Amino acid sequence: MKLNVQKTLEQLKPVLISSKSKGPDPVYFVFQELEDKKWANITIIQNGKLGTEYPKTYGHYHGTDVNETYKVLAGEGVMQLNKKHMDGENWDSSKVDAVYLVRAKEGDEITITPEYGHSWSNVGDLPFITFDNWTSGHTPTDYEDVEKHHGLAYYLVEEKGQPKAIPNPNYQHCPKSSGHSCYATAPEPIWMTAEEFAKLSDKR
Repeated sequence: MKLNVQKTLEQLKPVLISSKSKGPDPVYFVFQELEDKKWANITIIQNGKLGTEYPKTYGHYHGTDVNETYKVLAGEGVMQLNKKHMDGENWDSSKVDAVYLVRAKEGDEITITPEYGHSWSNVGDLPFITFDNWTSGHTPTDYEDVEKHHGLAYYLVEEKGQPKAIPNPNYQHCPKSSGHSCYATAPEPIWMTAEEFAKLSDKR
């Protein structure tokens, strides 16, 4: 295998709930040139905490009209999927039409269609390891809108031993006509299993 990405805590801080968070460093690794040619990459996310937040990948959207499939090899993770909000033919990254938090375990597979931004969080006690089949590469624009809003629509933190979703306050709108009133532009997240998300995708 060839190490392609080694994301440090410092590099991840723009999308964390707190830029002062401390924890495992580097946070995750992405390897390419795998022996199993069905898959293009393997990602390993460290276990532990980044302050109060679970270790996670940076998060990104895809700039190409290609599906991506992940398979969980080890550990427990949650994939956050943010569905793009389209204003006519234009994408408004400050708004999200739906948020799915998909709990995944060893053996689960999740296929992501191009309308979703996504990120993995390691919510278990061991490293979280996945295969994926993404061969189209990434450009800086895939990450720009996530960084601009300091992450996806929710942060995952631990509460009483379980993951809890905390709204990202950067997804809100404050109309001038309303004084100081603001409203969230991302809906409440929907928790589901990988199997449930697969059935949801099949219905579309």
